[in-house]
Amino acid sequence: MAKHNKHGEKKAKVINLDDYRKKPQTGEPEVHVEYEDIFSDEDGQSPEEGKKKELRQLPRAVYVISLALLLVIVGLSLWMNREHLNWENIKESVKLQVKGEEIGDGFPVPITGANVYEGNFISVDGGAAALSNTAFTAVNSTGTEKFSVRHSMSEPVLRAAGNRYLLFNSGSKGYMALSGERVMAEGAAETDIIAGAVCPGGKFALGLEGSFGASKLEVYMADGSLQYEYPFSADYITAIAMNYDGTHGAVCTVRSEKGEMVSKLTILDFNLEEPVAEFETRSNYLLAAYWAENGAIYCVGDTALVLGRSGDYQFTEYSYQGRQLTAFELSAGRAFLSISPYEHGGTSTLLAFNGNEETGEKNPVRMEMEGRIEAVSVFGGTVGVLMGGQAVFLDYITGMELGRAQAGEDAKGIALGSERRAYVLGVSEIRIAEIS
Repeated sequence: MAKHNKHGEKKAKVINLDDYRKKPQTGEPEVHVEYEDIFSDEDGQSPEEGKKKELRQLPRAVYVISLALLLVIVGLSLWMNREHLNWENIKESVKLQVKGEEIGDGFPVPITGANVYEGNFISVDGGAAALSNTAFTAVNSTGTEKFSVRHSMSEPVLRAAGNRYLLFNSGSKGYMALSGERVMAEGAAETDIIAGAVCPGGKFALGLEGSFGASKLEVYMADGSLQYEYPFSADYITAIAMNYDGTHGAVCTVRSEKGEMVSKLTILDFNLEEPVAEFETRSNYLLAAYWAENGAIYCVGDTALVLGRSGDYQFTEYSYQGRQLTAFELSAGRAFLSISPYEHGGTSTLLAFNGNEETGEKNPVRMEMEGRIEAVSVFGGTVGVLMGGQAVFLDYITGMELGRAQAGEDAKGIALGSERRAYVLGVSEIRIAEIS
């Protein structure tokens, strides 16, 4: 706004004349003329310049907010996927960015070796992996072999956590610990191995058979050096689970007491000699254990599920009410169990347990199926089941069916590679079942 004097008249332009007589005269007098911009504000800035400054300042704020949001998203993504942030996965990611994914001949892919049991078939980084009687082999989403590790185990068992794998010979002494395709530790135990577990950091545990029903837990560092051992004088180990960083373990055991079968869950801190918690369940053989990253602890029994939390080590049982356990999967911080009122066929119910919530009307989520569920797998928010030669995809939060695909009459295992794609284990090949 233009400035006015007290009489309302516009202020005149100011002309300053220097005393040219003080300077050397070069002919013409030197005159300096200064104009006061009548359209400037009190700070000497015109309205147009002020608007331009505001327009320049607005994007800076947007950039700061966008950068902060980006950092939050990246940080959250890294935190959610930290289980897979290891050197092998980083190398694989760099290789994928530089060379791209190797394109194979597609599916079906023949199995290396034979006799792949359903529990030895898993999903790995969007692909599939199978442990046969001769090799542990992984393929990518196009059917290209990523790696194959040979072994000489007659009854191999696979345990996996992130990119870490434990292979052991059930009922014998041989074992092998892998990081991706690299063998980190290999050896023979003192006595026959009856159970095992591995954590994402590479530590692993073996349950060893003793005499007269006794057994012993041995915990190893990632390089195979012995860190901890705990003897069970009258209990036989049936399953082992480790927490995320391998500092604690959950060990399931069984014993006979006055003609009755008694199973026990023992929680161990690998820095302490004595257990930190124990829980007994009767007439319930504990088959498998899982210590989820969210702190939930599950032990799957043949008549009831034992579940609790690492915060207080308080455990409860969920009885199957006399129904038969047909299949289960322990993943995504949850336990997925299929139970049926019939021993060899008929309908079944898929139960999805959230161990961090109290059991009740909404926990577990119940999904009624018209056939017998033979295998279960999980990816993201989807649970896939193998039933009557079909792969059925369901949302395990709502229980809603998402779709079905043919799996084949010889299908015996399923491993989800995405929320809409499943790898199916056949008698001699791995193939795909996918919904649109």
